[in-house]
Amino acid sequence: MNETKALKKESLALMMNEAEGTHQTTTADFTELYRRNATNVFYYLYSRVRNVADAEDLASQTFLTALENLPKLRDPLKFTPWVFTIARNKAFDYFRQSQRRPMADFDEELESAKAVEVTLSQTDQDRLCELESLISRLSPLEQEYLRLRIVADLPFAEIASILSEPETRIKKKYYRLLERLQAQVEN
Repeated sequence: MNETKALKKESLALMMNEAEGTHQTTTADFTELYRRNATNVFYYLYSRVRNVADAEDLASQTFLTALENLPKLRDPLKFTPWVFTIARNKAFDYFRQSQRRPMADFDEELESAKAVEVTLSQTDQDRLCELESLISRLSPLEQEYLRLRIVADLPFAEIASILSEPETRIKKKYYRLLERLQAQVEN
């Protein structure tokens, strides 16, 4: 884990050249940052808007905003949570402007996942339906914890940064949420 963090720190430090107090980045540098984050940003946005074209547009807007505001990024090591915060704000703007529901329901997300050809036993199908029902009853914030951790595959530290909450609180809420879901599934 420390090796991964050191590699990330080193590569981001190389990408974010400091000259006379301002950050400068080349197109190649930003392309690398984009490459590392684009897929998870898209998955996250798709889980929110449930439309491929809209998710692609929002992802493009997210990275364009990131590129334009890169000089404002104080800590290059916080690029990922920063870009996810931008993506989250773009999703909020999308719903505000279009007067759509603020978040797609997890049951709809799981329903689209069912469209993929997967052979499940009747028992597994029943359990999946039950889980869909349980997740759809979660608060929007609890669904957001699941999206950021499972769909976007972000570490707790980055989720904490995005949601402006302490990492320990995020972990506690996430694991309690999983325990609660597991207990409800087992009953």
